[in-house]
Amino acid sequence: MISLLEEKKEFLVLRYSLVEEPQYAIDVKPIPSPKGAAILVSIEKDREFQLNGVRYSFVGFSEASETAANQFPPKRFYVGKMAKLKQAHMGKKIPGDIIETQEDDWLPILTVFDVEGQYIFVRKDYRFGTPEQTMRAIQGGLREPVMGYFNHRIFVEGRTRKEHFWRIVSDHKKFYKLELRLISPNILDTNMKAREALAALKLLFAQDQINITLNNESGELLVPTEPVTNYLEYIEEGEGSWAITTEGNHGGKKTYSSSDNIDTVEVSMPEEIVSQGRQLELESGELVHGNQNTVAMMVAQLRAEVDKYSER
Repeated sequence: MISLLEEKKEFLVLRYSLVEEPQYAIDVKPIPSPKGAAILVSIEKDREFQLNGVRYSFVGFSEASETAANQFPPKRFYVGKMAKLKQAHMGKKIPGDIIETQEDDWLPILTVFDVEGQYIFVRKDYRFGTPEQTMRAIQGGLREPVMGYFNHRIFVEGRTRKEHFWRIVSDHKKFYKLELRLISPNILDTNMKAREALAALKLLFAQDQINITLNNESGELLVPTEPVTNYLEYIEEGEGSWAITTEGNHGGKKTYSSSDNIDTVEVSMPEEIVSQGRQLELESGELVHGNQNTVAMMVAQLRAEVDKYSER
């Protein structure tokens, strides 16, 4: 017997940027339209990859199809799973002994790519790792194919809000370090002052990103509203990251970062509950594609969140 319940699922809101590299290869393909569709070469065919000695895989990605009740543009949203391989240590009992074995234990998280808005929505699950680890894993998996096909380097960052930064500043008195990482301009709509400054520098140096690090060992570092706000507005759209080191609550120092303050969205979804408790297998794709209405309902809500961001 299968019953339907409505559950709230929390997703991290990430964005990806594509920055063109100097062309060395002869057979580079033209970047597609929309530009964000370049990532499709990385997520097709259940591709596996390694990062820092850990195996990952993009599994079961395909275009989401709208329904009569939940409508959205075609060829825009792609739904599947990002999976991380862990080794499960098992003990098998035999007469007079226990034999230790290792078995593959894939941990999947639901993932949605919006190739028009260049958003990534990832189901929040700390078993998979921290938000920072999740971002770096996705970035690592996307980079090589996109670079090889289209000669563009890809960056993945969380969408955050400048208010998080200023709240931290208002709650502290000492500032020892401010770090700003700014990705070079691409097609995302971001703060124009910061964009124009980075574009001018890119003409001179052809950089992928700029890292700004300001230090004051005595904790007297100033954090002026301008020009910092310009860079925070650039970063909050997913085009960089920030970190600030202040005094700790109980002495010492503490560092706060944008990766600790990534936006999340809650999505209501009907959850199929199978009375026997059978676990859906990773390879089947059933969790993602078994119910078109469920997928369309999820994607329509995510599309509405993207529209809200565009209206701000």
